[in-house]
Amino acid sequence: MILKNILTILFNYRTSLFKIFFFELIYLLKGYKGNRFRFLNQDPYREVDDLNAAEDIPCPYYFLFKIKNTLANNDFKKFLDLGCGSGRIIDFFNKNFLHKEYIGIEYFHNQYKYCEKIFEKDKNVKIIKADFTKINFLQYNADCYFFNNPFNNDIIFIDLMKEIINFNKEKNILFIFINYNWKIIESIKNIHCIESYYINDIKGYAIYCLKNK
Repeated sequence: MILKNILTILFNYRTSLFKIFFFELIYLLKGYKGNRFRFLNQDPYREVDDLNAAEDIPCPYYFLFKIKNTLANNDFKKFLDLGCGSGRIIDFFNKNFLHKEYIGIEYFHNQYKYCEKIFEKDKNVKIIKADFTKINFLQYNADCYFFNNPFNNDIIFIDLMKEIINFNKEKNILFIFINYNWKIIESIKNIHCIESYYINDIKGYAIYCLKNK
């Protein structure tokens, strides 16, 4: 099954493999952390049916590099990664955007413990073990939300987005979506696309903000 997932990854990113592998190598050599792969459909302890059961891989550094350049012109104070995995995203932005707060919510125990360890000296990073679909994460008052496609149910994703938007009507909020079908994102009201980059209909990223920004 792992081989099948790897072949799926290679197929999905085939048109940009050189760029993706190049950036992976560069950032690995730089010592960036959080580079564990996780295959949820092989996890015997998986109990949350609403989380993504396809392939669950870290967001490519090539995407993160491009997103970083856009975020440099769109300020944020508190970054919330819903389903932070092994912490790749938080580690990347924490190294590139200093003096920000970072919160990662992770359900799976091994990934949570790994994150907890690599960020134990970072006072501005908080890792929470929880199913974010069942806790009130809005209490953290984030102004930048990161989604690495943690859902296999579009309705749940849309309902969650509505909840976030309604809670933050008067705030400047950023949303970063990784590997979402852009048609699903466009169906959500009151958000505006700042930038998007897609390899195909699903693989890529999009950065949105509330329309009141």
